[in-house]
Amino acid sequence: MEREMEIQELIQSLRERGGDRTEIEVKRAQGGAPRLGETLSAFGNLPEGGTIILGLDEGRGFAATGVENPAGISAGVASQARNDIRPPVQLTFEEVRFEGATLVVVTVAPLPLHQRPAYYRGVAYLRQADGDYRMSAEEEQQVYALRDRPRNDATPVPGSGVQDLDPGLLSRFLARVRASSRRLSDLDDETVMRRKGVTAATGGEITVAGLYALGAYPQQYLPGLSITAAVQHRTGRERGLGDLVHLDGPLPDLLEAALEWVRRNTRNDVYFESSGAAFDRTEIPMIAVRELIANALVHRDLSTHAQSKRVELRLKDDTLVISNPGGLYGVSADQLGHPEGKSAVNEFLYEICKSVQTSGGARVIEGEGGGIQEVQRALRRANMRPPIFIDRGIGFTVLVPRHALIEPGDLAWIAEQDPDGELTDVQRQLLATMRHGSVWTNALVRKRFAPIDSRQATRELQELVAKNLATTRGERGQTEYVIQPALAAPNGSKRGVTSISEMSSDVELVEDRTAVAGRRTSTRPRSVGLVVRPEDPGAWNEHAVLTALADVVDGLKMKELAESCGLTLKQARYAVGKLLDSGRVERLGGQGDRRTRYRLRESGGEVEY
Repeated sequence: MEREMEIQELIQSLRERGGDRTEIEVKRAQGGAPRLGETLSAFGNLPEGGTIILGLDEGRGFAATGVENPAGISAGVASQARNDIRPPVQLTFEEVRFEGATLVVVTVAPLPLHQRPAYYRGVAYLRQADGDYRMSAEEEQQVYALRDRPRNDATPVPGSGVQDLDPGLLSRFLARVRASSRRLSDLDDETVMRRKGVTAATGGEITVAGLYALGAYPQQYLPGLSITAAVQHRTGRERGLGDLVHLDGPLPDLLEAALEWVRRNTRNDVYFESSGAAFDRTEIPMIAVRELIANALVHRDLSTHAQSKRVELRLKDDTLVISNPGGLYGVSADQLGHPEGKSAVNEFLYEICKSVQTSGGARVIEGEGGGIQEVQRALRRANMRPPIFIDRGIGFTVLVPRHALIEPGDLAWIAEQDPDGELTDVQRQLLATMRHGSVWTNALVRKRFAPIDSRQATRELQELVAKNLATTRGERGQTEYVIQPALAAPNGSKRGVTSISEMSSDVELVEDRTAVAGRRTSTRPRSVGLVVRPEDPGAWNEHAVLTALADVVDGLKMKELAESCGLTLKQARYAVGKLLDSGRVERLGGQGDRRTRYRLRESGGEVEY
């Protein structure tokens, strides 16, 4: 039951997005097992592997068409993994019933680090957006480098010396090191720097870690150890970048400059305490932003194959995207935020940064491995969804929301149900989603509000039941928690929180759309005779297409239409297909021809809306 709910949630997120995700591939599989060699290679090379769903038609909005011979299709896919992929990838198969059809769900396990990359017919593939692409020679070298414990930060920088270090950073660093270590407290500067990895073990050259963390201008030797930041906005059909900056200097300066850039380009609001005192509050909790940017800087890939790549910040309408070259090492994305989810990619740099301070006196990192937990807590306190971590092995991305999960109306409603403020942050978010129809289980709570264990998840849910705010259904082991019927929101009311499926996003979703989770940033188009509900993103897309076409006489090409509506090409094609079937839109030209235009169908001299 729980697995079927996960599959339903996953398919719903695909429908809302209008395309596959990095770790998901969908095929109709009507004529037997489709050719999946490139995808099997790409998923085998992803740190978390991937999932292939057979029996869904992406061209029809991920309609469940089903498969006729599940056993035969599973055997065919297994044969490809065994015979076409070197080294072979491991697969598990499940048959799942969905909307009256049988789907085959194939889980591709990631290859162990020492066996990557996986090759299909002599070519290694990686996954990006909803496609597979050939690895470049540099990317292959990045993957090979991960087979052994990275020591790139300990590499000496040819031609460098103590004169290339910032005197102020260095003196503060040495003072903190001596204060925190009895064994190093009485040693001279040269010995301390060598033993902490600032200088090479032999000779006087500065290491990559030492130059990056303490250099006066590290970019003199390593230009890629910097940050590119830009506000990515869209007005009408135009895409553009605002406040594009290239930040340089040592790591502590990069961190401070990046935080200032985020503050400059995000909003502040005012909130009032019960005493009436007014305080400024940042749009995104800056404690979370600081920790995530620091992680990107400290844990980025420092190998020669990745030194030309920069840390990137992109501020979109509703998401802050933080990306760095290189993936995780010794830990999975799912473990981040858990007590065991600690691993430093660059051990020497990490140790140095524990004793490095910014100009304001703050530590670059706290050094206890609890930063991600603090990020999750800060966002939860702000009623925001948790960050989304995407590890592609050669790159790592974090998506940070810019808007609260709980709408003001639901906050007011929760205050009525909980006048004494006894509900936890988790319970408030659970209750808001339940009010609008969401169903929760122990496993879903653990997944969405990590890091919490099964006992805490059960406690959060059962306390809502004890307060008569929620009720249960189902038997032990398959218990579901829903809102008390009397407290459910009226039909058609605005959803107060991002749905479960919408909380599972992807970096390509943010890059391809002007809105996440069905929430558009542009002004809603005027009504053209189509009732639109927030729960029906497909209808909303059709509505947007009709509105765009209402303003033109000669019609629009598919690409123009997608850009005008803020949709991906796949979303636009699907919406147009539905409107062609219903007779509201007509095609001017041949199907599949890029020159073909689409316009509203005329009836009796009038345009049909």
